[in-house]
Amino acid sequence: MDTQGIFSALKQTYGGISSQMKRLEVISENIANAEALPDKGGKLYQRKVALLKDTAKNGSGSFGSQLSLKLNRSSDKHLSMGGSPSTTGSPNATGADRYNIVEVEGEKVMHDPTHPRADENGYVKMPNVNVIEEMVDLMATNRAYEANITVMNTTKTMAKRTFEI
Repeated sequence: MDTQGIFSALKQTYGGISSQMKRLEVISENIANAEALPDKGGKLYQRKVALLKDTAKNGSGSFGSQLSLKLNRSSDKHLSMGGSPSTTGSPNATGADRYNIVEVEGEKVMHDPTHPRADENGYVKMPNVNVIEEMVDLMATNRAYEANITVMNTTKTMAKRTFEI
């Protein structure tokens, strides 16, 4: 009996689960830093995205990330200044993951003269994290994670039934 197909399916599913876990980590870090103060050097937190290693080299991400970046840059009159992914982001040190973590340069500017960090014109610079967008990404990532778990459980059930024959 050839069991290579079963182990191959489990290996691919484990890779998918690991990738979704990395994406969940990045999204949760973005949500946690959505209202972060600038560091001592005055640098704001930059939104991070997880790009597949192949696409990170080309500078293009998934369709969704390209679309969101174009929407951010759709007008010079908008206060939200989007940016493009910086290829200087730190890739995962283990090399086993399929994603590179990339920072998206930019910042949001809000008008709130009562805010303690407001400048002389009443504008406040905030990290370029849209919590609603991050929650949508979180839900999609969660669904993909659940799908991988379902595939893994189905593969295990098939393997058990195969051994019963």
